[in-house]
Amino acid sequence: MIKQIFGTLIVLIFCAFLSAQDFDLRKFSSPQKYGWKNFDERIKHRNQFLERQQLLQVYKYNKQEAPANMLISTIFPGWGHFATNNDTKGQILLGMQICLFGSSIYFFDQAFEYHQKYKKSTQIDEMNQYYNDSLTPYRYGQVFGGIFAIVWAYTIYDAKVVTDEYNSNLWKKIMKEYNKQKLKITPTGISYQF
Repeated sequence: MIKQIFGTLIVLIFCAFLSAQDFDLRKFSSPQKYGWKNFDERIKHRNQFLERQQLLQVYKYNKQEAPANMLISTIFPGWGHFATNNDTKGQILLGMQICLFGSSIYFFDQAFEYHQKYKKSTQIDEMNQYYNDSLTPYRYGQVFGGIFAIVWAYTIYDAKVVTDEYNSNLWKKIMKEYNKQKLKITPTGISYQF
């Protein structure tokens, strides 16, 4: 019984919405609504629309996905830049990260070496000396590790920025190449521009 009442209520609400709408077929199908003065302009715009749809397919095939490039840059620093043909920036960021990571590892290794000597020492003066000697490289290792993390985060962020720029420039390039074509084959025939 409740299902029948609920179903009837839904049908009544749906009918109320249908009767409230006033649909004018002439207004809907009027080409002047879109700024077309005659049927030929409508055909011309339709053909341009179809051509742009084809160009959009080319764009979709060639565009880069920002989340994918960000993920790639997370795992392999600079790769998102290489994928978008931004090689110089990718090389610089990759080089910086390799240098910073290597420096951080080097200083942590030095600190670890001094710390091992500190643990093996038996005299208080040696202990103090080795402990103090381990602090400086440890701090340098932390600094270089922190800078590495900042550059790494920037590389991921910048991979999104350069991907968006690449996609924007890709569309402009496709449109420029399309407009340069002198001979065009369209659904309505062949056209040649002088």
